[in-house]
This record gives sequence, C-alpha cells and structure tokens, in this order.
Amino acid sequence: MKTSASTSCSGTVRRRLWLGLVWSGLVAVIGGGGCAKVGPPVPPARFTLAAASDVTATQYGAQIVVRFTKPAQAVRADIFRRVEPRDALPALPEEVFLREARLIGSLDDKALAVTTSPAYTDQFDPQDPGWATKCARYAVRLVDARGRPSPLSGYAVVYPSAAVAQPPCDLRAEVTQAVIHLTWHVPVQNLDGSPVTEVRFNVYRRRTDGGPASRRNSAPLPTPDFADGDFVFGEEYEYVVRAVSLVRGELIESQASPPLRVRPVDTFPPAAPTNVTAASAAGLVSVFFPANTETDLRGYVIYRSEVGKDEPPVRLTPTPIQRTTFQDRTGVGGRVYRYVVTAVDVFGNESAPSNAVEVEVVP
Repeated sequence: MKTSASTSCSGTVRRRLWLGLVWSGLVAVIGGGGCAKVGPPVPPARFTLAAASDVTATQYGAQIVVRFTKPAQAVRADIFRRVEPRDALPALPEEVFLREARLIGSLDDKALAVTTSPAYTDQFDPQDPGWATKCARYAVRLVDARGRPSPLSGYAVVYPSAAVAQPPCDLRAEVTQAVIHLTWHVPVQNLDGSPVTEVRFNVYRRRTDGGPASRRNSAPLPTPDFADGDFVFGEEYEYVVRAVSLVRGELIESQASPPLRVRPVDTFPPAAPTNVTAASAAGLVSVFFPANTETDLRGYVIYRSEVGKDEPPVRLTPTPIQRTTFQDRTGVGGRVYRYVVTAVDVFGNESAPSNAVEVEVVP
C-alpha cells in the first residue's frame, strides 16, 4: 500500500510540472509577438477631407460667381446659399446656416478636375425689389470619392444691386500693324431699367487655344475704345468687355459683352528703303542703302533694269538678303542700269520700290 501511494503522488507531481511547462511556453509564445502590457483597443485615425478655402462671391451683372480653392481629393462640391437681411450679423453658427440654407447646385468631378480654383455661377432677379434689403450668404461643402463630406467652408457674403449697367454690345476690332483697336457701344440702362449715369469699362482677352482670360487695361476705361498692342500675328484671341458701375462706393462689373474672336493677320508691308546710292568700278556695281527699322523684317530684294530698254526689271536676289549692300557683277561694261530696292517682312509682305538710282558700268 505504501508503494502504491508513493507512485500516485509521484505521477501527480509530474503532471503538475508538465502543465507548468506548457503554460510557460504558451506565455512565452504569446508574449514574444507583442507588447508585454495589453491596453484597450485604439480606433484608427478618422479621415477628414479638408474644407474648401478662399471662398468668395462676386457680382457680375445679374450673376453671382462663387469661387473657392479645393484639395485634390474632392470629387464634388455642393454650393449652399442663405438669403438673409442686409443687417444680419457676420457670424453665424454652422448648424443654423445648414438648417436654413438651400443647396443651389453642385460641381461634379469633371468640373473640379479642370482647375484647383473652380467657380459656380448663381443668378439673382434684378427686378425683385426685395434684394434692396437682402443679402446672400454662400458656403461650400466638398465630398470625396467615397462619399465622405468635408467640413463646411467659410462664408462669403454678397449684397446684390440692380443699379449695375447692362453689358456693352456691338464689340468690333480693327487690326493695324501696331495694335488691335477695339470699340463698342455704351449701355444706356441698368439692370433695373434705370438710366446709366456714369460707367467705365474693363477689357478681357484670352487665347482660344486655352488659358484663362486676363484684363488688358490697368484701370477702368472712361471711353468705349481700347488699343491692345501686346499681340502676335497669326494667333487667335477672344475679347469681351464689361461695364463698371460705382455702387455704394464699390466697383461692380456687368456681365460680359458677346465675345469677339480676332485672328490678326499681317498684311502690312514694310516701308520702302530710302537714300539708295550706287557706284561702279572694274565692272562691278555696288548698291548701298540704310537699314529699315521694322522688327519683323526678313530682308531686301534688288531689282535692275537697263536704261533705254522697255523691259520689266529683273530680280537679282532670288531670296531676300539681310545686308544693306549689294554687288552686281553681271552688268555689261558701258551700259547704264537702273536699280531699286524693296523690303520684305517675315509674312511675305513686300514694300513699294525705293528711289531709283542709275549707274554706268565702268569696265
């Protein structure tokens, strides 16, 4: 019996030792793959699409253009408007704005992909007298490709006025060698039908092959004409003109005039060379003349005819030369020749002939 009891106790001890070793191994395996201290689970960082920034609202005639800057992740922009009294406080809680504002439109991913500073155009009715006591507050909310919205942007407030001139009309252009001269008709009525008392103008131009429009005049123009001297022949431009009204101390532009496309073509020849002289010695005739001053000059062409013969002049230079001297070795000794020079520009326009100079070939 004692032997049997001793055997049972020994087996129990061995089992306890084995279990202890297994438990220690499990603890070592689990503990080796991570931190020794286990804390509460941490949620992943929340994605937040940045809000639209630099929000502005600008009146152009009966239009209100809302502009803003967006981050690259935005694929939709929702535009909100709240109409409120003109004496409303500038600060407004976001929840109040969203409760009372109206979603007036959206820009989709195609519209947002064109530029980082998109624009949305709203309209107001200038015949509604209520706008005399109201203003419009705008804000933008962006949405990413997974439908997650950004925070609401800052506000832009505009005070629409109907006392703004209607757009100019009948825009015309005359191309000269130095400028594109624009003229247009002055508007006589404001948006509300009242007469225009004083108005100025801004001229905008863009290239038709792309790019935004830029204002060509540094300050509003007092008269309905403008000379644009910064252009390139052969390129196509689109012009519009906006009337500028002074309302409550603020300059407000009208909507744009109907656009006018202009492709200036150089059909203007250079000036004829002057003071051409010539001399002969040893069978050689040398022709001299001063240089022209045109910036698009390609060169000069020399013509010769024999005095006393009823024959058209012969062109001695197959292509225009750039130097202002020419030597003719093809004349016959003792004969008298008449020389004239023309100037040619890069567009192929040729000037009138210079003064003629006659010279006898001295053998």
